[in-house]
Amino acid sequence: MPIRYPSFRRVIVLTVIFCLFCVSGALAGPINAKSAILMDVTTGRILYEQRADMQIPPASLTKVISLYVALNAISSRKVDYHDRVKISAAAARTGGSRFGLRKGERVTLDKLFYGMAVASGNDASVAVAEHVAGSTSAFVSRMNALARRLGMKNTRFVNVHGLPAKGQITTARDMLKLARAYQAHYPVARKYHLARSVTHRGRTEPNHNPLVGHYAGLDGLKTGWVTAAGYNIIVTARQRGHKLIAVILGAPNTGVRAAEARRLLNAGFSAVAKKKTTAIAELGVSAKQAAQLKKSNSYSAPRKVHKKRTPSRKSAAAAQRQSTRSKSSR
Repeated sequence: MPIRYPSFRRVIVLTVIFCLFCVSGALAGPINAKSAILMDVTTGRILYEQRADMQIPPASLTKVISLYVALNAISSRKVDYHDRVKISAAAARTGGSRFGLRKGERVTLDKLFYGMAVASGNDASVAVAEHVAGSTSAFVSRMNALARRLGMKNTRFVNVHGLPAKGQITTARDMLKLARAYQAHYPVARKYHLARSVTHRGRTEPNHNPLVGHYAGLDGLKTGWVTAAGYNIIVTARQRGHKLIAVILGAPNTGVRAAEARRLLNAGFSAVAKKKTTAIAELGVSAKQAAQLKKSNSYSAPRKVHKKRTPSRKSAAAAQRQSTRSKSSR
């Protein structure tokens, strides 16, 4: 009797189902990051929080409040979108993530905003700060004054771009407050944060937010990274009449950051559709876990399990010879 093998199509279907099962299982549970928070802005309800008051360097999320301060200056007619900003030597030599500015060139304030929001240009941040406030130190004072007005009690800014600096800290909850106020006050800022790319001097930089153009209803906002923090992101989206803001601080890499931001938004919209007051079930988090994560401000990175390698016969024999030589030389 001939052996019957499963059809190729059936094998493919079963393989896809298995992979989806594995992925969904792997993504259940708390957010894979130091800190996270999710709000339904439409109702003001917090749908999920995880070490939301843990202090972490903001990295380039700093640029959100820098843009806020600059837009305040435009609103008060101190500066204008069409101002041609002369780039200083200090701005041009700023390191880290760059927009590619050169000393002495002139760039409109509007384009510098794209450089900050899309390319996360630290050089653009310095140029904007100098133009708006006269110096970066004066601009930082405005940033901290605004943070206090917004109730960001656990945040302090030291520079205008988010590069590593002693004492520069924030929390997921404070970043949520910032994002909520910023988007409510300046809906015009969406165009900067949702641009797919920005080009300056022939160099095109894609948007650093991986969800732009790839998540339904997304309307912001910003990513950031420094070694001390890990990978940060603020994402905002609107679906079915509800607007959500999700903040993740301290994800282990860019891939996890993007996946977890998407998962957090999905869980939130799913909970809202079911008229739930929390998204913990949708995330696969138990009530007990949720209560612990809400209170905790300490974090330990998951341990990496290293498999022990069984030495081959050849390597084992070599090790034995080395051991014999060592003993004989004593």
